[in-house]
Amino acid sequence: MSGTGEKKFSKLQRILLAGGAVVVLAGAGFAVSAGVRTARAAMAAQGGVTTWSSAETAIAAKPAKGMDGWDIPQPVHMPTDPKQAALVKKGMFLTVAGDCMPCHSVAGEPEFAGGRAVGTPFGSVFSTNLTPDKKYGIGSMTDKQFYAAVHGGIEPGSSLVVFPKYEYPVMPYTAYSKLTYSDVMAIKAYLDTLKPVAIKNRPDTMFFPTDLRAGMLAWRLLFFHPHPVRYQKGWSQNVRHGAYLVQALEHCDACHTPRNIAMASIHSRYLAGGHIIDQAWYAPNITASKSDGLGSWSDKAIYTYLHDDGDMKQGAPFGKMKAVVDDSLSRMPKQDVQDIVDYLRTLKPLKSHIPPAIPDAAASVAAGKTLYDDECARCHMKIGEGVNNNIPNLAHNQAVWNGRPIDVIGMMLAGFEPWHKDQTAMPMFGATLSDTQIADIANYVRTAWGNRGEPDATANTVAALRSEATIEVDLDTGSTKASLSADGKTRQFNDISGRVWVNGNRTDCRMTANFSTQYGKNPVLLGGACASQGNEFAGRVTVDGKVTPVVLMVRQVLHDNHVVGLHLFGPIGDGRTLDANIALKTVNY
Repeated sequence: MSGTGEKKFSKLQRILLAGGAVVVLAGAGFAVSAGVRTARAAMAAQGGVTTWSSAETAIAAKPAKGMDGWDIPQPVHMPTDPKQAALVKKGMFLTVAGDCMPCHSVAGEPEFAGGRAVGTPFGSVFSTNLTPDKKYGIGSMTDKQFYAAVHGGIEPGSSLVVFPKYEYPVMPYTAYSKLTYSDVMAIKAYLDTLKPVAIKNRPDTMFFPTDLRAGMLAWRLLFFHPHPVRYQKGWSQNVRHGAYLVQALEHCDACHTPRNIAMASIHSRYLAGGHIIDQAWYAPNITASKSDGLGSWSDKAIYTYLHDDGDMKQGAPFGKMKAVVDDSLSRMPKQDVQDIVDYLRTLKPLKSHIPPAIPDAAASVAAGKTLYDDECARCHMKIGEGVNNNIPNLAHNQAVWNGRPIDVIGMMLAGFEPWHKDQTAMPMFGATLSDTQIADIANYVRTAWGNRGEPDATANTVAALRSEATIEVDLDTGSTKASLSADGKTRQFNDISGRVWVNGNRTDCRMTANFSTQYGKNPVLLGGACASQGNEFAGRVTVDGKVTPVVLMVRQVLHDNHVVGLHLFGPIGDGRTLDANIALKTVNY
C-alpha cells in the first residue's frame, strides 16, 4: 500500500470507529446481553491446563542456552497448602505460555510492572501493572474482576459513567476468552505470589473518539463472540492440547491472521499471515498450505523453529516471533510444542495474499543485486547462504519471500538483535540507504537464489514503514555519550552498556542502561520507556543504590529527515542532572 493509501486507510479506520461510538451511545442496553454471552461461553469451557499433568506444565525459569529473554520471577511466598502451591506452578506455566511478561514488562524495570506501549492506528495503549500492588497493580482486584478483565476484556471502573470500562483488543482477550475459569484463576494465583511493585500505570494516548472506552461496545457487538476452544471429533489428546495452546494461550491469531478495516481478525483467513498492527513486522502464513504455509515443512523443522530457535535451512525466528520463542515456546515442555505442531497440521491450507510485481521490476531487481553485493553480502554471503549458526540464510528462507515484503524492509530499516546471544547483530540501514535503495534490495532477495517472492516493494512501501520500524542499538561508548552533573561539576561516563529499542515515532521506546566511571564501580542504572507521545522517558534511576522515579525529556536527532539519534536529559534526584546522546546510526560492516 502506498504512503497516500496508508493515510486514507487510517482516516477511514477513524471514521468507522467514530461511527461505532455513536452506535454505542444509542445501544447501551446491549451491554447486559454481551456480559451474559460471555458468562455462557465461560460455563461451556472445559478441560484447561489445570487438568494437565505436572510434566506437561513444567517451565524453564531462565532462557535456553544461546537465547535472550527474561528470567521468570519466582513466587516470593509460595503457599504451604500443596494444592494451592500446585495451582501457582500451573499459573506460572499459563503466564509463560500466554507470553504475558514481555508485554507487561519494560527493560530495566521490575517484571510485570507494565508500561510497555502497544501502537495502533488510533494512538498507543500501555500495558498495565500485573504485580499484586494494591494501589497500582491487581492486588485489590477480586477474582470476579480479574476474570472479567482477562477473559471478557472488561476492566474495573466505567466509561462515560454508565458504560463498562472495555479493554482495547490489543490485549488479546479475544483469544483469552477461550481459557477456562480455573486457568484464569491459576494465572491470578501465580501473579498474587510476586513482589508488589508500586509503579503507576501509564495513561493511554488514544485519539478522540477512540479514547472513549464506551465506544468499544459497538466493536464488541460486531466482532467479539466468545466461545471455548472448539475441538473436532477424532482429534487426539495431543492435538486438543495443541489447539488450546494455539487458539487460547499463545494467541497466535493476534498476529498471524489478517485484520479488517476495524482491526478485527478476518476469521476466513485464520493464520494465513498478517501485518502486525502499527509495526514493521509481518507474521507469515502458518496454515497447512504446501506452497505458502507450513505444509512442506517436516514436523522436525517446525518444532526446531518453535522450540530451538530455528536452523540454517528454514531460517530463524525474528521480530516479535523471536520474543515468543525466547520467552515462551523454548521454556515449555517439548511435548507441548510437539502438540502445537500436531494441531497446525490440521489447519485448512490457505494461500498467502501476495501483491503483484511492480512495473519495471527487472530494473529494481538489478539495482538491488548491486546494492546487496555492496551492503549485505559481507554477512549474508554472495548467494544468501548466511554464516552457520550466526547469520541466518536468506536463500530458500520462506519468511523472506512469502507474503508481503514488510519483514525484509523492517529489518533493513532498523536492524535487529543477534540470532544467538552475544553474536552478530543486524545493522540498521535506515539512515544510510534511501527508500528506493531499500526497496530494490528487498525485491532482489525475495526473488534471488530460488526464492519465490514477487518484486513488489516500492519507495512508498518503505516510507510508510519507517515510523513503524523498531530500531535496536547496543549502548556503549561508541554509540552513546553521557554525563552526570551535580554541584556545578560534570563527569563523563566512560563505561557504558545496555540496549535501546525505539520505533520511528518513539511511541514505543525502551531502554536499559548502565553508566559507570569504572566498570562495576558506582554505576548509574537507568531503565524505563517513552511516554507523552514519545516526548518523555519515564522510568527509574539507581544512583549509589538509591532508586528514584524519573521523567526525562526526549528529543530526536535528525539528518536528512531521518532519525539518527536520541537526546535524553533531565533531573534524576538529589540535584543531579543526566544528559545522554544515543546514536541510532549503526556503522555498517
